[in-house]
Amino acid sequence: MRIEPREAKVLVVDDDADNRTVISRLLRLSGVAPERFAQIEGDAAEYLAVSAADYDLVFLDLHLPKKDGYAVLAEIRANPSISSTKVVALTASVTRRDIERCRDAGFDGFIGKPIDGRRFSELFCRILAGEAVWTED
Repeated sequence: MRIEPREAKVLVVDDDADNRTVISRLLRLSGVAPERFAQIEGDAAEYLAVSAADYDLVFLDLHLPKKDGYAVLAEIRANPSISSTKVVALTASVTRRDIERCRDAGFDGFIGKPIDGRRFSELFCRILAGEAVWTED
């Protein structure tokens, strides 16, 4: 099912405030209203499980301080109420091995950092349209 950017509810999970700011700006430029996305630096699985909002997409950094993105994804996938949420890895670890590990772990896509601002909107729209995006650049 295709979701229009203006209708998408997006969660950004990244422990770096600068990265969250960049992604927030790119989401706004892609048509997402500020009230339709949230940013956290902590445990996405816990946040999603208790949040009243239902997110269409989670951008998840792999290198978080308490649990890595793989552990957070495993918790999301194990929780029936949020297991079908699209989760895209967003990371500076961009080798082919990293991409394959994300695929094997059950991520729905992969976008490497630094994020190419010229391509972000296109990649974001493709993800919302249900297309798997696996890019290191």
